[in-house]
Amino acid sequence: MSNHPLNVTAPGDVYRTRRALLASKLEQPVVLFAGEPRARNYATNTHPFRAASNYLYFGGPPIAGAALLIEPDSDGDSGCTLARNVFGFDTIVWIGSSPSDEFLASAAGLHESALIEPDDLTAKFRGLDAVFLAPPCPPTHEWIARLKLQPAGPDVMAAIVDQRLCKDEHELEAMRFAARIGVEAHRAAIKAAKPGQSEAAVAAAHLGVLAANRCAPSFSALASVHGEVLHPEGYPGTLESGRLLLIDAGAEEPGGYASDITRTLPVSGTFTPIQRQLHDTVYRAEQTAIEACLPGRRFRDLHDLAARVICEGLVEADLLRGDPADLVARAAHTLFFCHGLGHLIGLDVHDMEEFGDLAGYATGRTRRTEFGNKYLRLDRDLATGMTLTIEPGIYLVPAIWHNDALVAPFADVINRPAVDRLLDDGFGGIRIEETVCVQSTSASGPEVLSIALPGDADGMIELMASA
Repeated sequence: MSNHPLNVTAPGDVYRTRRALLASKLEQPVVLFAGEPRARNYATNTHPFRAASNYLYFGGPPIAGAALLIEPDSDGDSGCTLARNVFGFDTIVWIGSSPSDEFLASAAGLHESALIEPDDLTAKFRGLDAVFLAPPCPPTHEWIARLKLQPAGPDVMAAIVDQRLCKDEHELEAMRFAARIGVEAHRAAIKAAKPGQSEAAVAAAHLGVLAANRCAPSFSALASVHGEVLHPEGYPGTLESGRLLLIDAGAEEPGGYASDITRTLPVSGTFTPIQRQLHDTVYRAEQTAIEACLPGRRFRDLHDLAARVICEGLVEADLLRGDPADLVARAAHTLFFCHGLGHLIGLDVHDMEEFGDLAGYATGRTRRTEFGNKYLRLDRDLATGMTLTIEPGIYLVPAIWHNDALVAPFADVINRPAVDRLLDDGFGGIRIEETVCVQSTSASGPEVLSIALPGDADGMIELMASA
């Protein structure tokens, strides 16, 4: 037996059961491709390899250039085939030996006879009307073209979505680890957040903890004094007293499961009165939505619930005027809370995002059309084992407030002079985010995987003071 390290999150029999369940719903064989590492400037100088999530979920070992075939009515072993490369001598000299077939088969929950070389897939497909799922990887799609495979249709994708939506205990353990490392990395980033320090140094502190724990970023970390920019690029800024710093970052553990955490803190260590008031509002909205993460609740209703709390806080801060329920009904909150409440998370920080709204939206549900609300990525009824993020926010985005088409319909409820003062001061934005698992109705409530990192204003101040 090889002792080659292989990052898998469950025993082989779990993967065998997952494949058998999918096979019972298939009318055509499906091939799941792992993909190849993406080349930087020449073929052998690559970015780190990360296997495709559907391939990983059904037990494909995390090795480049592999493919997993699942045939209809398979028992998860017979009727399944793993195509994998066999290293030649020159490759072994440069990068070391590959896992043995015995090791790969055991990890995948397959009989060793199910392993073949990639070129043998052509013969395997004779008489099979197979379809595929693959990452956007040019070498893989060249291989698919040679095999003359067709992309999987909505029925196959829906079957996979249904199976992957609710996480088993093996997946949750991996996500808890990713959350623990994500919390530790956030603490390091917060410790580095001092006046005069660069955004890059804050991001580097976060990344260092991930690397020390054999984790990767679950996405490119955000560390910005321009929190009003939802997804800024790079780290060009310097931390200045009086500004808010938004840190949105997560960890991906070696098996591919992710965490996603956001905190907003005052660079000086103390919030101004309006910063504190709006931070408290976002925190109340987050906590209210988390408490409502119960089986059977519709996620869009949670988004509207968070929007209601945000409107209450905006009225209290005299930025909006009127009844909060009416303001939400008119979508006035979208001028400040301009994105959805959260998204699925699991294998990938945006779990199954490659399936688009087929994953995020239940059958018969479609996106709303108004600005802000249309960005909601999730509209399903919650179920035990679903994992998602809760991430409300309040932002002062100059581009929104300079857009008369967006702002004019709400002129009667906006305190425009107060808004303009915040814009002139470069207020920025506030977001607070947790990674959450829905638990059964017999539990005391949802499991907040990132709960070890305080999110309230006093907790932020205490963390900064102790750094």
